[in-house]
Parts: sequence; structure tokens; C-alpha cells
Amino acid sequence: MANSLLASRRTPSRGSRNAALAAALLVAATLAGTVSPAAAADGPAEAKLYASDADVEKEMADKAPVADSESAMGYPKGLERDSNGKLVPVTQEDVKARVNYAPKQALADAKDAAKAWSKNPSNNSDAREMIKQLSDSTLTEPDVIGKNTEDDNIATAMAEVNSSASFCEGTNPSGQQNAAKANPCVFVGKLDPKEDSKWPKLSTGAALGGGGTKNYKTSEQITDESSTTAGWQVGGKVTPKVSVAPGGDGGAGGEFPIEGSFTYSVSSTSLSRKMTSTEENYAVTFPADKWGELQGRRAGAFYLGYLLVDYRAAPGAPGTVPEKEHIKAIPARVFVQSPKADVPLAYFNMQKPQAQ
Repeated sequence: MANSLLASRRTPSRGSRNAALAAALLVAATLAGTVSPAAAADGPAEAKLYASDADVEKEMADKAPVADSESAMGYPKGLERDSNGKLVPVTQEDVKARVNYAPKQALADAKDAAKAWSKNPSNNSDAREMIKQLSDSTLTEPDVIGKNTEDDNIATAMAEVNSSASFCEGTNPSGQQNAAKANPCVFVGKLDPKEDSKWPKLSTGAALGGGGTKNYKTSEQITDESSTTAGWQVGGKVTPKVSVAPGGDGGAGGEFPIEGSFTYSVSSTSLSRKMTSTEENYAVTFPADKWGELQGRRAGAFYLGYLLVDYRAAPGAPGTVPEKEHIKAIPARVFVQSPKADVPLAYFNMQKPQAQ
């Protein structure tokens, strides 16, 4: 694997990058295989070859394990989107059919997750206070259920309609934001049994034949990791790049085609800060009778469940009756990064026999 799932959290300076990479490879025992300090410091590290998806998934299960259920605070950044970036909506029927997860149970799980998150002193203090509204709620099941992921509007106490994305960041329709920069919102879900839900592939489309040594560089820019306008650590967006060195067995060189960016949510149990960028150089040697492919894997899984939003609304004219608590359950499919993985993307060098 090109970049470590348990890599150092600092982005080193250009002058210290090789030394930092060597340390990361030795301490973290990366999926690319352990190398000597000299090999890592003096040039590209030699990457491990994998012969099957099963071998890759065994490594991912060890370095980036995924749980049967997950939770994420705030509006889920990792909502599933298609190749054009458009939201892929799911319905309550989808959630029921695939994971048999009821909104009532989801609310109970959301309360437990909110309670645990509010007790963690390393989390944002204002957001910790805000989420207690949900954990301490007397409601035992949601009284509003969205038709699908796109049915996410929230009718607040002043009879204003707000999107859940805006509401969860503590912003009202007028653009004003509360002091906590957050409102009570928690995503909870069960591991989707659908194929490729665990550690989804991110194909580079790069096939290399003829054997020999290939020199690669992988880099990822990670943005929106922590929203600057929200009390939640909601997740991030990964933009990967892969290039091969020119000349020799590496061919003409240049940047590989790659599927593009993806977004992810941070597990509520994750304690580590996340990188803002990574960059690594490595080499892989293919036997003459094999062809190779660089395969990317997201370090996490897709979960099917609900975004639970706790809000106050007046059933009558504003100011004439006390505000009433409501909880809306919005069906969703969300990619959540493994809390054991410090980076959201890993690379593997696959080898297969060449076609005759």
C-alpha cells in the first residue's frame, strides 16, 4: 500500500519528507510492507504485491477494521453520491429491506452515541453541550420521518424551513449562526451488506504489463476535514492523484486516470486528528509474466441508517404556544472512515498473469 493507514498526523516539510516517510513505514508497519530505514530514506520504498482481492481485504480488516454499526456527529459529509457528485437518495424501505433498522432503534442508538460524545473532553465544548439535547430527550421515537435522503427540510420554531445541512451547523435560513455553531444531529447506521460496501475500490485504471520495476508517486489532498463554520468534526473530501515516473520500465510516465474525489464522515469514536495532505514515493517490481494494476481502497465502509435531527417547533402561531420538541429521522447511506485508520485512502499493487 502506498500510504499508511496509521501514518504520522503531521505533514512534513519538503526537506524532511523522506525521513518522516521512513519513520511512518517502520512504526506503522504499512500494508506496503516493512522496509529498512536506508531504503525508505534513500529512495522509493519497495511495495508489496497482492494477488487477490481477498488478500487486500485481509490487510484492510487488520489495519482499517469496520464495525457492524457506526455513528457520526453532525450532518454526514460522507453521504453517498454518484460520479457526478449528485446525492444518491435512499428510502426507509431501503434501510428496512437491507439492514432491518427501525427509526425507533436508531433514535436509541443516536442517544447513546450523543451521550458518549458529550462526555469526551477532547470534543468541542459548545457542541458537547448542544448534543445533550438529543441524548436527554424524552422522546422515544422520531415523530417525523423523511421520505428519502432528499426530504431533509427542518421546520423550526419560527415556522421557518431550513435544510438539515444548514440546521446541523447551527445556521438559520437568514444566515445567522448560534454560539455553538451546531444543533443536535447524529447519523447512525448499520453496515450495508451490499457488495463493495466495505473498503470500496477506487480504480486508477492503470494496467502495467511486461514486468520490471515501476516507480510511483501517490498524493491526496484532504479538504473540509473540520468545518470552519461548525462545532462538529464532520468529515472531509479526498482528491487523489497517482503518477508514474518516466523512462525505463515505467514507460512514458505521467499521471494515471483515477476515479476522482470522494467524501467521508468521521466516526464519533475517532480520537485522532486527520491529515490535510499526504505524498509518498514508492517502487514495485512485477515479474515478467505478470501485469500489474494499482488499486485504491477507501479505508472504511458504507452504512445504511438515519440522520436524527432534534429541533423545536411551535404547532401554532409563533409566540402563542410553547415550543415543542420534534425529532426527524432522515434515511441515508453514508461512508464512514474506520476509527482505526488515520487516512481515508490506501493503495495496493495487484499482480495477475498476463493474457496469452
